[in-house]
Amino acid sequence: MQFKTNAKCQGCSSTILKAVRNRFPNEEWSLDLSTADKVLECHGVPDNGEMAAQVVKTIEETGFKGSWIKNA
Repeated sequence: MQFKTNAKCQGCSSTILKAVRNRFPNEEWSLDLSTADKVLECHGVPDNGEMAAQVVKTIEETGFKGSWIKNA
């Protein structure tokens, strides 16, 4: 699953990654600051609306914006 974020720097990335790793410790996460959408990715997890909502909520709890990039 992928999420668009408004992370701007490594500090932003670290804050978001810490939060999602704490809430979802069994998943593998990465955040790519080199893309225009600053994509947060949960590797190996199929698209799931319920989990996506939890991830977006977790991102927003850190003070950042996040939105699910739903695969068509």
